Amino acid sequence: MPSRLASLAAALVLGVTATACGDNLHTIDADPTVSMTRAFRTDDVAGCTWASPVEVVIGTEALAVIATTEGVVVAYDRAGTERWRMTLPGPTGGRAWLAATPAVVGDRLVVAWQDAIGEARSAHHVAVIDATTGVLDPAFPTVTLAASAPGAGGDVAFLASNNFSRAALVAAKRPGDELGVVYATFGNLRDIQPWHGWIFELDLDAWRAGGNAIAGTLVTTPETDCGPPGDSGSDDRICGGGIWAPSGPTLVPTADSYELWVPTGNGQLDLARHDYANTVMRVPPDLGFDPGCDPVACASFDTSSPAEACMASCADLFVPRLRPADPPLAPPGDRCAGLTLLECYGKLDLDLGADSPTRAVLHHGQAVGVLPAKDGAVYLFDAEHLGTMLDRLQVREFCGAGANDCTANWAGTMVTRPVVTTIDGTAVALVPTFYFDDHHAAGVVAIDLEAPDGTPRLRERWSAPARDSAEAVARFREHTGRLALVEHDGVAYAVIADPGAEHSKDGVLFLIRVRDGAIVERGALDGPGHKYLEPLVMGDRVFVSSCDAIGAGPAHLEAWDLVTPP
Repeated sequence: MPSRLASLAAALVLGVTATACGDNLHTIDADPTVSMTRAFRTDDVAGCTWASPVEVVIGTEALAVIATTEGVVVAYDRAGTERWRMTLPGPTGGRAWLAATPAVVGDRLVVAWQDAIGEARSAHHVAVIDATTGVLDPAFPTVTLAASAPGAGGDVAFLASNNFSRAALVAAKRPGDELGVVYATFGNLRDIQPWHGWIFELDLDAWRAGGNAIAGTLVTTPETDCGPPGDSGSDDRICGGGIWAPSGPTLVPTADSYELWVPTGNGQLDLARHDYANTVMRVPPDLGFDPGCDPVACASFDTSSPAEACMASCADLFVPRLRPADPPLAPPGDRCAGLTLLECYGKLDLDLGADSPTRAVLHHGQAVGVLPAKDGAVYLFDAEHLGTMLDRLQVREFCGAGANDCTANWAGTMVTRPVVTTIDGTAVALVPTFYFDDHHAAGVVAIDLEAPDGTPRLRERWSAPARDSAEAVARFREHTGRLALVEHDGVAYAVIADPGAEHSKDGVLFLIRVRDGAIVERGALDGPGHKYLEPLVMGDRVFVSSCDAIGAGPAHLEAWDLVTPP
């Protein structure tokens, strides 16, 4: 096997990629009708950017804002000039550990962070930054989150030490709102027990008026017995249900309001106990969740292998499962031999909540949800009745070829949210994938969501890099970034920053033509980029934040322009 650097060098020289039509691969020359050039690189900022850069508009000017794990928030204008910088208050001897992408509400930024000394968390806060000045808005006194909920065996408390804010904050407006609400969601680091998934609804209008900022809460697994405190529950199915997908819950507009599609992580699924781990929950604005399952079909609920009739009956809950003709999950080393899908999820920490779903509308009008999963599959379900699974496509096989040939079995192959676009009238989902081994092909996969007759169905359209290319094995070796769409001269492209191997600095910004998967440009980042981050697009300028090494600061922001070569 050639080295990764040698493989990448070969791919850069060749400048080719391939597309897949079913099982047939064909090569496309990367026609250089567009190129990328770095516009600027900012100075270093303390901390690492676990949060994606966001755009906030002040008057007629757009600012790019980054936030770091040291609580530093910085705004830059389009030319890269720093407009303001502020540091959130942290504990003595510690830091304001900000990891969640802020929510933008007009000319304000809503930020969530945790007081931390090392990785020990003592409190969780939410505040509002006035983006015109870069200071905390005094109209919104900082909120320290606290909650409890009735559960099996007593009340379940929101524990600062056992929760972590990583999922992007989500802003929404209910009928009659002026500013609206923001949702902050929580899981934990390394699933240390006791842990649960939590949602906080913060009412900005009530907050500004001096009322209670916390309008509602929801816990996904209301259990008090989570095993020995301090133990990892990552491979158990006890409690859990963390809401940690970096892309956050999915905001879905409705005719007169909105709903949230909330992906939950590994843990306990038991409808009778209101435990909803490893599912997608359709949650209304007031967080009053009910899965809408048929009580007769779900009367004898099997937590390891729920009955199809039960899962299919749930109007507001999607549960992953195999299709009737699908073989059992079979990771290398017989790790899941004799186990059901949900048992295998528990064994390998394949929590469904790593990825967020996307709603799409097919060309004949049917609305669907598309969800990648750590198990290497993409799931398609009905958007009106979440329990109706329409299709499942195994996009990537399990990591490793043998029992010890994968350096991170728990990582799966996808942590993202699909970007849905249209190619020749067909709804297509673009999904980044990765591998923690040295021989499986990875990269961005384009998946048709419908057949030519409009029937919902998953089918691979292309993969970039090509599945049979050296670059597909040289790159995307560990957790990668997310996708964003950008247009240049009327042509749609996808951009994604792929970090190199851990502690390397050879991040690459890929520019992929959407219609055929051709990689038309590769930009060498001044750093690795960072896993899970979505590039920020302003017109034909792409902003990518990067850390000095994977997971560690300092950080910086760099901008790239799409230009037409002379």
